Amino acid sequence: MKVLLICKEMIAYERLAIMILGSTLKKEGHEVRAAVINTSGAANGRSDYPNQAREPEMNTYHNIFEVVQNFQPEMIGYSAMTGEHYDILELNRKLKQQFDFYAIMGGPHPTFFKQAIEEEGIDAICIGEGDIYFPEFIRRIKTKEEYWLTQSMHVKHEGKIHRNPLGDLVPDLSVLPIPDRTILYESDPNMAKLGTKSVITARGCPYKCSYCFNKKYNDMYKGKGQIIRVRTPEQVIQEIEWIKDNNYRLEEIAFVDDIFFLKPQGWLKEFAKLYKKRINLPFNGNVRASSVKYDDIELLKDAGLSHVWMGVESGDEEAANKVFLRNTTNKTIIKVNNWFREHGVKVISLNIMGLPVDDPYKVDLATLDLNLKLKPALASTGLLYPYPGTAVAQIAVHGGYFDDENPEFLESNKRSSMLKFKSAKEKRKIENLQKLTGLVVEFPFLRRFMDYLCKMPFTGFYHLLFYLHLGYCHKIRLSRMNIRKELPIFMKMWFKLLAKS
Repeated sequence: MKVLLICKEMIAYERLAIMILGSTLKKEGHEVRAAVINTSGAANGRSDYPNQAREPEMNTYHNIFEVVQNFQPEMIGYSAMTGEHYDILELNRKLKQQFDFYAIMGGPHPTFFKQAIEEEGIDAICIGEGDIYFPEFIRRIKTKEEYWLTQSMHVKHEGKIHRNPLGDLVPDLSVLPIPDRTILYESDPNMAKLGTKSVITARGCPYKCSYCFNKKYNDMYKGKGQIIRVRTPEQVIQEIEWIKDNNYRLEEIAFVDDIFFLKPQGWLKEFAKLYKKRINLPFNGNVRASSVKYDDIELLKDAGLSHVWMGVESGDEEAANKVFLRNTTNKTIIKVNNWFREHGVKVISLNIMGLPVDDPYKVDLATLDLNLKLKPALASTGLLYPYPGTAVAQIAVHGGYFDDENPEFLESNKRSSMLKFKSAKEKRKIENLQKLTGLVVEFPFLRRFMDYLCKMPFTGFYHLLFYLHLGYCHKIRLSRMNIRKELPIFMKMWFKLLAKS
């Protein structure tokens, strides 16, 4: 079958799901291509979804309509995160008016918002992992079997929606082929030119943070396989060597596991040895303070660990533990942060502001003050988005902070809060604090002026400063940018980030 896989522009991060599915489908003998939606974004979000959804601009690298016209896919698979689904649904409706194909949506949005199957023009959705069941679904269509009864699929068939049970998790990640980056780089050549490439070494997270999808995901898959599954160090190294052997630009690896340090005994030691010997490039990954061991930092630093992304969430311990279910003390976070600093590993602290609590501004100031103690290379802050299926969404709804009847999600959580606060002034203070936190950690003398700065009606200007500082930290302080090769690409991405917000 001819299969076209479509996602939205990635803003410097490859969509690993697209690449993994691409290689899996090719292994089964299908002809696969990819396309990337490139839209300018909406400054003010959306209203009356889906009736007034913005029409996507078709100025992609390979115009999607031209790709569909030339390739004539029998099936189009969309990978959608919540917030991206608006443009994807609208694009699908436009394509359906001109072309005949089967439309299926997968990814986080349909997994946690199963009503997506009811959308006009969507023929099926894939819930959870699609590595096994998406190829099986296609096989059944080709062989004229009862494809509408495939596990993990919700399918429209003869006027009825078949909501099939969830299948098992992929038991062994090592059986999956190396992700096919070629299809993605051909559809978005700038991704190939960037020096940082994303790689995943494991799937699954055992923690129950309320703002994260993993708690709901783990509940869905209870009894259907082991949650945490790990690729072998050798397979990870081979994937990176494939990138080098195919002459794609490679200067740094971003390991995008939920928690990179969380591995079986001996895994990190074997990985560090192989990585230093055969790759020897800087790398970074996500960490949780409670899962970090001192000796592992020393081991990975020697192999090339340059910086980590560490969850801080909130500096107010009561809010962090009751609202976010973090179950990690500030003392532990400070201790582990100091371990990284001791070994010369930079830290990006990940913080969430705008909580469903009685005095959210006071709680967010505690987050700022904790970051002033940590002195991270970047204090990265976002606003709480109560995504479908998360425990924090239920907390926000029950507290009267959020109406989940018809939520309108932006693609970025950096611009405005979705929660209801006591007044417009309180909302402005929270959003301004979120945008200024990184700069205040950079210039601590500004802390004494925070109340005054956060009251000012300069949110748009602060937003601009926020992204300027974010760009400086990522592309100069943390990862050296090749000015000649990457600056034009980076500037386009910077404007896209503003647009997404």
